[in-house]
Amino acid sequence: MFNDIIVKNFSEPIFAAEMDDATQTIELGNPVCGDRIKVQLKVANGHVQIARYQAWGCATSLATGNIFCAHVQGKPFSELLSIAPNEVDSMLGEIDPSQHHCLEMLHELFVRLSESLPKQMQ
Repeated sequence: MFNDIIVKNFSEPIFAAEMDDATQTIELGNPVCGDRIKVQLKVANGHVQIARYQAWGCATSLATGNIFCAHVQGKPFSELLSIAPNEVDSMLGEIDPSQHHCLEMLHELFVRLSESLPKQMQ
């Protein structure tokens, strides 16, 4: 039912927290299933310095928030803007068709991240 990537990120969510000093917030939800992910970022000097998330929904949604934060924290904007869709596709590993909404949410997190990065630093 769940692959090792989902189990690890759901069971050990090292990025699950709320930040008081976030400089960027990305929130999205799936209107069909009701899953929601809120990501808070601290960005400065052309990098995502800190990434934290809160998620509500299925185990795969919660794991998706952790996976996203793991992939963006500490990365320069230039690297984040060059992530290809097929690279995002592999981040969750093999998932059941019923979990594909989480892959769509992961793609949307990267889209919204690229839209929210300070334009002068891209």
